[in-house]
Amino acid sequence: MVSRQVVAVNKESDIYSLADLEGKTIAVQTTTRPEKIFLNRTDEHIPAVWSLIALQKRELIYPFLSKGYADALAAHETAICQYMKDYNIEFRILDEPLETVGLGVAFDKNDDRGIERQLTEVLNQMRNDGTEKKIISRYISDADKYLEVDSYGK
Repeated sequence: MVSRQVVAVNKESDIYSLADLEGKTIAVQTTTRPEKIFLNRTDEHIPAVWSLIALQKRELIYPFLSKGYADALAAHETAICQYMKDYNIEFRILDEPLETVGLGVAFDKNDDRGIERQLTEVLNQMRNDGTEKKIISRYISDADKYLEVDSYGK
């Protein structure tokens, strides 16, 4: 799967790109990748924000945005989409992600049981027969968007 950390804003916001976040207030959940991304700013496309509000509970970042306490929020894309679906609210997710990574499964380098080959075979079968998409679609409305991991990084 592909995993994206993104920024969401209110629909009527004049923020359309990461560069537009310069000098703005961003809400994040504490100890998450978005918090680390904005605090460390190791990537030149991450602007300096005026204030980073780090909240202990993820569910608090959404009212901070909708009530205007923050100009934007940053979180995992699927979490934002699920919140919008659950609470019938619409935010606009910026096209440019904060971070995109491919997810995988890790095995001990010295494991000689062949489980990684067996798992790869099963996952390939699940992809080819549509089981993978069917399972993910139960949790994510646009499963194809998160199954493009084969083309990630190319």
